Amino acid sequence: MLFQQNTTTLRYIAIFGVLASFLVSCNRIQGVVTPDGTAISDGASTVKIGFIYSPPDPGTTRNGAELAVALANEAGGINGLPIELLIRDDKQDALGSVQHAEALIAAGVLAIVGPDYSTVAVEVGAVVQRYGIPMVTTYPTNPDVTQNGNFSFMGAYIDPYQARIMADFAIQELGAITAAVLTETGSPYSEGLSTAFIEDFTARGGTIAVHPFYETGTTDFTEQLLAIAAVEPTVDIVFLPGLGSEFPLAVKQARSDDIGISATFLGGDGWDRPDLVEIGGIALEGSFFANHFSPDGQLTEDVRQFVNAYTEKYGIAPDGPAALGYDAATIVIEAMHRTTDLTPAAIRDQIEATQDYRGATTLSHFDENRHAIKSLVINTVRDGNIQFHQFVEP
Repeated sequence: MLFQQNTTTLRYIAIFGVLASFLVSCNRIQGVVTPDGTAISDGASTVKIGFIYSPPDPGTTRNGAELAVALANEAGGINGLPIELLIRDDKQDALGSVQHAEALIAAGVLAIVGPDYSTVAVEVGAVVQRYGIPMVTTYPTNPDVTQNGNFSFMGAYIDPYQARIMADFAIQELGAITAAVLTETGSPYSEGLSTAFIEDFTARGGTIAVHPFYETGTTDFTEQLLAIAAVEPTVDIVFLPGLGSEFPLAVKQARSDDIGISATFLGGDGWDRPDLVEIGGIALEGSFFANHFSPDGQLTEDVRQFVNAYTEKYGIAPDGPAALGYDAATIVIEAMHRTTDLTPAAIRDQIEATQDYRGATTLSHFDENRHAIKSLVINTVRDGNIQFHQFVEP
C-alpha cells in the first residue's frame, strides 16, 4: 500500500510539473517575467516575490518578510511598481513546499524567499535550479541547502560556523576544558552541530568526556543525564543542540536534586523559541546559546530602524526568525534595485554580488557555496529572560 501511495504521489508531482510548465508558457505570452530570462513587460502591475514559510515554528519569518516588502513599497517599490509578496505555508512538508514553488514560478515570481527548514529548502532548491529562479532561504542552517546549484542562497549562517563560535566561546570565555555533548539522534540539525562542536572543541585542546544521545519525543532523560553526572565533576559545559521542546526539558531535569548537574549548558540557534523559559524554567539560568539576532544587540542605525518598525507593526520586539525573514527579503529587493534588466538571472547575479549588507543582521558576503558570511549573537538566560550577551562580527 505504501508503494502504491508513493507511486501515485510521484505521478501527481509529474503532472503538476507539466502543468506548471504550461502555465509558465502562458505567463510568457501575457508578458510576465518568466524563468527563461524574459524581462518584465510594460503591462505588468506588480513585481512578484514568492515566500514559503513554516508556521507556527518559527512563523515570524513571515512578519519580517512582510515588513521588508512594506517598507520597500513605501519607498516606491521596484522601478515604480509595487512589490507583491505571494505567501505560501508549506506546513514543514517537503512535497507541499515543492508544489508551492512550482505554483509560484508559474505565477511569475522573480525570486523566492524561504523556506524555513533545511530539509525542505534542499528540495525546493532543485526546483529553483531547474527553472532558473533565485532563492534566498530564511531559517535553514544546514550547508547542504545550496547543494542543487547556483540559484540557491542561504540567508542564515551555517551550522559548522555557529558550532565553532560556541566551541571557541566555551574555551575562551568560560575557560572550559572538558565538555559533555547531548545529541538528538536522527536529527540532522542536532547531529550536525554536535559533530562540528566536537571537532572544534577538541581541536582547541578540549576533551569530550561523554556523548549520550536521546530520541525525538523523549520526556525522561534520566539515563542520558546520569551518564553525564557520572563524570560531571570534571565536565565544565554541556553542549545541547536541539530544535524541539525536548532540550529545555532535559536541562530542567539535569538541575533536579535527583541528577544535580551544575555544568553550564550551551546551545545553538534552535534555543531561540518563545517557550524556552516556560519549559525549562529557572534551570536555564546562566545558559548560553548562539542566535542570529537580538533586539538588544549591536544597535546600529539599521538595526534600530528594523526594531522600531517591527515593534510598531506587530506590537512585539522581533526575534531571530523575524530578522532572518526581513533580511532575506531585503537582500532580494536590493538585488532587484541593482539590476539593469529585471530578470531572474540578473537578480541572481546581484544577490551573489551582495557585500557589506547591513539590516537586522550584518552580512559580509556570500562565499563560493552561496553560504552567508555574517554576524552572530550569543544570548544568555538571566533573571528568567533571554538577554543579549555578545555580538560576533562576520
